[in-house]
Amino acid sequence: MFELEFSRKAEKYYCSADEKTVRILNRCLEIIAKNPFYHANIKKLHGEFEGSYRYRSGNLRVVYSVNEEEKIVYIEIITDRGMSYR
Repeated sequence: MFELEFSRKAEKYYCSADEKTVRILNRCLEIIAKNPFYHANIKKLHGEFEGSYRYRSGNLRVVYSVNEEEKIVYIEIITDRGMSYR
């Protein structure tokens, strides 16, 4: 199991989210912590976000990077689909 660390921006989004969104995010984060590489909703990113991954759940996007040696997942961005990658 991987440990999760949040960027300030991701933590701010999580803390200000409504109950329904928090439930969805908790489910996403649980899946990411178990295996951050393989799931139907996980995609390895390219270009500006090379080396990062994206978890998609409905209109939500969670962008994160993984430190395999230390077993840490760094949650970089949590955002709605329309605002992703800006």
